[in-house]
Amino acid sequence: MSIAQTIEKSVESIPAGKIFSYQELPGYAKSPGAVMKAISRLVEEKRLERFSKGRFYVPKKGLLGSRKPSDSELLRSMLYKDGRLRGYVTGLSLFNQLGLTTQVPRTVTLAVNGGRQKKEFGTIKIKTQVTRVPIEERDVPLLQYLDALKEIKTIPDSNINLSLKILRKKISELSGQDQARLVSLAEKYYSPQVRALVGLLCSSLKLSVPKSLVLSLNPTTTYKLNLNTKDWPMAGEWKIR
Repeated sequence: MSIAQTIEKSVESIPAGKIFSYQELPGYAKSPGAVMKAISRLVEEKRLERFSKGRFYVPKKGLLGSRKPSDSELLRSMLYKDGRLRGYVTGLSLFNQLGLTTQVPRTVTLAVNGGRQKKEFGTIKIKTQVTRVPIEERDVPLLQYLDALKEIKTIPDSNINLSLKILRKKISELSGQDQARLVSLAEKYYSPQVRALVGLLCSSLKLSVPKSLVLSLNPTTTYKLNLNTKDWPMAGEWKIR
């Protein structure tokens, strides 16, 4: 079977509306020129649509003609590169999803291992912000909880005490392994205030807190969050006011 036939057969198996790149197609590593030529022919025949440089999709057929990829597919295309995860949803969209705010943003923010971008696709606006944290699929929920703790003072239309209770419940539902991983990620990549909040939440859940987390905090630094001491009696131990 020729490269062109292989690509044609592969494209036929791709769901309509899914965005893909050259690198995801069979034979690209050995014969990139032949793969690109085969894709160009399919674009000319209108069997494929060009989404952006080096990225394509099989158009969906609707009553008014071809339809573009869904919002969820547009997000996926920004979160994955060559089939590998490079980012996750953060910011106001995440905080709304977690129940920390009722505000619905016009722009979805993604934390990515890469540069800053702004994209407008008509139905959805996406912007990226750079994160230095290595992103693995299993860590995404943990990083999202830590991002929420990082922004807990600035989440619009929210109450810090209630937000912390919501996050405490989320953390309580994690496996013991993931709870330990959350603490490790906080210790390696997040600010002292986030580490103190993680310590408070772990203490509140009666989870063991590694000594290294405690030692990573300056004992003379306090964190002003206006917490309700009745709800968070251990806050003082973590220098949180």
